[in-house]
Amino acid sequence: MSVQRRLTKSGEVRYKARVKWHGREVASLTFERRKDAVNWEREQTRKLRLGVWIDPKRGQVPLSEVVDDWLKSRQSKKRRTREADEADWRLHIKPRFGNLPIASITSGEVSSWLGDMIKKGGSASSVTRYLNTLRSILNYAVADSRISVNVAAAVEVPSGGQSKREGMYLTVRQLEDLAAACHGPYAELVLVLGMGGLRWGELAGLQVGDLVHVPGRGLRLQRAVLASGAGGELFTDSLKNKRARTVPLISDVVPIVDRWATGKDHSDWLFSAPRGGPLSEGNWKRSVRWTAATRAIGVPGFRVHDLRHTAASIWLAAGADPKVVQRILGHATAAMTMDLYGHLLDDSLWDAAQKVTDHTGGLSGASNGSAAETTEPPGEETAL
Repeated sequence: MSVQRRLTKSGEVRYKARVKWHGREVASLTFERRKDAVNWEREQTRKLRLGVWIDPKRGQVPLSEVVDDWLKSRQSKKRRTREADEADWRLHIKPRFGNLPIASITSGEVSSWLGDMIKKGGSASSVTRYLNTLRSILNYAVADSRISVNVAAAVEVPSGGQSKREGMYLTVRQLEDLAAACHGPYAELVLVLGMGGLRWGELAGLQVGDLVHVPGRGLRLQRAVLASGAGGELFTDSLKNKRARTVPLISDVVPIVDRWATGKDHSDWLFSAPRGGPLSEGNWKRSVRWTAATRAIGVPGFRVHDLRHTAASIWLAAGADPKVVQRILGHATAAMTMDLYGHLLDDSLWDAAQKVTDHTGGLSGASNGSAAETTEPPGEETAL
């Protein structure tokens, strides 16, 4: 064991623990109590023998220094993801942990940080995203041999906080009213979004060559045009799940799409901005006077993305198979579609029950009253 007793210039006793491996000193640390020095030296030696030892000095750097390398390691991620990572770090993680040595961060401190954000009104979904970002940073630190354990891995977001906003959806009549309440030639895009289930970026990314004619009319989604979170600059990106898909068009929407395609080349933007180029969501909302239109039909706060929810509700209410709706919306699984929109089928439960009744013609036993004619309780032989 290598623990040495030392005196400071002021005469105080300190104990310096030295960790040696194959005759070479690999780490040292000074303690006020000999017991702490001995325990630390034994623990470091145990980790060396197990092959899980981490040089303590590598964990003494501030978390901010590790994040610089972590952000560089995320270059293969989609731009929106990288921008969200950077914003989560800068606005929520850095103020609390940025200057702390990475090895000094504890699970308790992470839990306290989460609790503070919930108390200040943060939504559970947002706080969960910040926690996942911190977990990713600490996972990188583990892989970089700066810490041995990710202290945020087992921490859970406290209950409470703002509930996640549920998506709103319109009836077909309300959708038509919203399109009529919007202003100008771009107003009819409300119907394309509300019946096709496209995300805004997917609609903005459509080119004339993406029109589908066989086996039926539709749109082939292959790219998205998104706005940078940093300055609003538009850029072209892959789809959210990186898989192209075809969205069928109902007959009422076909003339709208054809009008916008007329006179354009194969590679032109289908729904182009007035001066050319792709159309941004913000400019479109100002052009159609979106806020005034949603208020006019009695749904203030209705978002453009809620038109996607509207499409899901219309297709499901029309009896479309959830697997079909999954493909239209671009979800990974039909289970995901039902998790998000299954509650929209509640209104159809009793309609479905009536359809079963109509199909069967009614149960003979229930209709002729034979069960009601049995007045004596069942004997032991027949009791259930």
